[in-house]
Amino acid sequence: MRNVILLVAASMCLSAGVRSAEEMSVDLMQNIEDTNKSLSSNIALSNKAGATADAKELTQMFAEVETYFEHKGDAQNAVDLAKQSKDLSNQIVGLVAANNFESATTAATTLSRTCRTCHTFYKKE
Repeated sequence: MRNVILLVAASMCLSAGVRSAEEMSVDLMQNIEDTNKSLSSNIALSNKAGATADAKELTQMFAEVETYFEHKGDAQNAVDLAKQSKDLSNQIVGLVAANNFESATTAATTLSRTCRTCHTFYKKE
């Protein structure tokens, strides 16, 4: 019985992996959008801890998006935009750490524009 349960669990994990390679998680994209809004708010409020946490979370999520489009293939522009977004998020971490909220605001604005650019080409309605 234990082997059957392990087999079913392994099968579910494998099928989840296949699904994630085929389609972008709506939850992931919604989390990115929500976290990006929170980041902008935290930067505007000069909330160092909140902005840092948001930017670090975005860095990780954009790494997932980058991996998704790398595996999808035929989407080099999306890979580049995800990498740019990841790099901008990581840059914001450093800017906030240096209390440079003005430059962090500029980077966050660029980040939002990068998201919109990618959505123009890849977001399914």
